[in-house]
This record gives sequence, C-alpha cells and structure tokens, in this order.
Amino acid sequence: MRTRVAVGLALLSLALIAPAQGAGLRQRARNRLAEVPQLLVRAIQAQPTLRYTGTYTTEFRQGAKQIRHQEYITRDGAWYRIDFPNDSQFAGQVIIENNDVRLHYHPIPNEIMQQPPRHGEAWEKVANLAGNRRLRLTIDNGEVVAGLRTDQLVVADFDGNVTQRLFIEPGSGVIMKRLLFDKIGTQIGFFEFNQIDLNPHLDPSSFQIKRKNAKVITPKTQLERLSKRRGFMFWYLPPGSGFALEGANPRNFAGVEGLVQTYVNGTNRLWIYVLKSPVDSGRLRNGAGKNLHVHSFDSMGETIVLMGNVDDRTLSRFASMMTSGTSPAHG
Repeated sequence: MRTRVAVGLALLSLALIAPAQGAGLRQRARNRLAEVPQLLVRAIQAQPTLRYTGTYTTEFRQGAKQIRHQEYITRDGAWYRIDFPNDSQFAGQVIIENNDVRLHYHPIPNEIMQQPPRHGEAWEKVANLAGNRRLRLTIDNGEVVAGLRTDQLVVADFDGNVTQRLFIEPGSGVIMKRLLFDKIGTQIGFFEFNQIDLNPHLDPSSFQIKRKNAKVITPKTQLERLSKRRGFMFWYLPPGSGFALEGANPRNFAGVEGLVQTYVNGTNRLWIYVLKSPVDSGRLRNGAGKNLHVHSFDSMGETIVLMGNVDDRTLSRFASMMTSGTSPAHG
C-alpha cells in the first residue's frame, strides 16, 4: 500500500526544497509562500492534528443529476470514521480510514472492502492550490457555517473566473464549506458542515471494525470476481508498479464492452480497460480525452488499454508488467 506524506507538510515543502534543487528555486518557492494567504497556510498546517466530530452534507454531479447525501464524521488526525443516517441509501455502512488504508463495511453481505485511502488525496489537492501560479487566491467575507464564523478563500484564474470557494474557520483551520464550479461558473459540487464539535471526547475503539464472520474483500478480490462474472481474463497490475488498485467496474470504452480498473499513486491516476474486441488507435486517443497518455496491446482475443497522467514510457513499462490469469469463466 502506498505511503502518503502528511498533507500538512505539503505547503511548507514549497519553502524547504532540498539544497540540491538550487538556491534560485528555493527563493522562488519562498516568494510563492509569501504570496499565499495566511488563511490557506493555517488550513493546511492544521490538517495533521485536527480532531472533531460533525455532520455534513455533500453534493456532486453524476451525469445530468445532482447527488446529495449526509454523512456523520469522526476525525482524529489521520484517522477518519464515516457513518450514515438511518434513512440514507448507505445506512448501516461504516468507513474507517487512515494514511494507509480505507476499510468500508457493508452490512449486506457482511463484508469489509479494503481500498487505498482517499482523504489524503483530497487534502493534497487543497495544498496544491498554494503552489499553482495559474490561480489567484484572495480573501473575502465568509459566513456563519454550523454556528461558526468563517473567512472565505476565493480560488480563481487570472481572468477572474472562480473555480472554488472555501469557507475556513480561522481558529482551527477546519474547512467548513467548499463550493466547486465548472468552466462556465455553474456550481457542480459542494460540502458543508451542518454541525461540528471541535473539542470532542474520542474513543480509539471508534476507529476499529469488529464484526464476527465479516469477510475482508481486497480490490484484487473484487476485480477477480468481476472478471469471472463478465467473462474476461483476470488482468491486473502488480504492486511493484507503485500504483495501488482502488477498484473495478463494468464500463464500455470507445463503444466496446469492457471493464475498467482504477489505480492510484498520490495524485497520479491510472485506468486500465479490458475490452472484448480490438479498438483502433484513433478511437483509443479520442476516448482518452486531453492530458492523458494511452498504451494498448492485444492478448488472447482481448484488448488491454492503459491510460493515465503518466508518460508513454511508463505506460509501456506497466504494460509489460501486466499479469493475467484464467478466470473460471474461461475454463
């Protein structure tokens, strides 16, 4: 499982670049640090030690629909626990996460899904705002969120188009509310605390899953099940690649029936499609979209497509590492 650097150190690393990087680069990093609003500095530095319990609402776009649900969160530094209301479609599920692993308990069928962590990646994206010179970071009036006064960090491009608004409680550094906007200014997602306790009494046992006869399902097990059910060869990228398998789902690509595997390594993502029939290179490139590299090969009647924000040489090396096994569906 991948190792994450504490997100709270991400901003400070801008000014503490190793001497081998050169004095000029270090000075530019310090200059950028001086330009970053102290509100964002406070939020990022606070991350490793935050402790709270609360309830928040989250909403995101899924196709043409806006999906909204509520979560209960318990946090102690790198440890997170998420529960769901009784009327939620996720009622009874519990998620426990730290810097190394995410455990997602499903009461039916009494299984614990083991996955790479996700919260660290989300905070890395917040920390990266500090180092992105293509963004303009300004402070504006905040609002009262869950009974607490906040200051607002406005994230925009240099034409003034707002991409995010973060409402931060300045004393603790907790991001109480976050709004996300698309390229034409439409709000496409948000989360907002409805209630929060910044000084809770926490029981360490809250971050343990103790459920008799519960079966731990790894992403690899999930992928093997899916491959068998859909009649594909059991292809996967071994851990030596540095990328961790997050999950797999049925998904067509370029009009061809397939399934997709998602791998993560910090802020880098890799998607591997296994397709039932060959696809020409032009359709592969069009299906990948911008800023993604693509590599593919054919084997035993299937096409395997590797796609991600890594260079072509890396994708080619990963392709040579791909391991296959015959699922029971293939005899």
